[in-house]
Amino acid sequence: MLFVNYIRKGLLFSKPPDVDDPQNFMATLLDRLKDSLALTLDHFCPHAGHLATKKEDSFPSYMVFADYNNSPGAQFIHAAADMTISDILSSIYIPQVLQSFFDHDRVINHDGHTLSLLSIQVTGLVDGIFIGCSKNHGMVDGTSF
Repeated sequence: MLFVNYIRKGLLFSKPPDVDDPQNFMATLLDRLKDSLALTLDHFCPHAGHLATKKEDSFPSYMVFADYNNSPGAQFIHAAADMTISDILSSIYIPQVLQSFFDHDRVINHDGHTLSLLSIQVTGLVDGIFIGCSKNHGMVDGTSF
């Protein structure tokens, strides 16, 4: 699985129509998402790590594993795009700009040695929010993610 791309899943939400202060709404949402991610990673700590490789000399082999002790943790990114939900959904094909809504676009699992195994990017749209999740395929499969 080391030469397979990261799994990417996205969630698209419309903003509540009665938001009085959009900046405060986004700041509150980001704080709550960060807190939720931190609580979740307490139970799934290897996802906050990166890959490490250990060479066994006694029996010539290599072992790749998730090292969460010496890692900066999962990535959490906030971005903004001057787009609407309609701009995304009105196309017959997936818009190319959607690739920029994922932090680890076109990354292979082996890159998990230097990149985070999990990255969450929250992109604020004019009338919505897109949450892009990138996950190392060596850690999870499409069904569990």
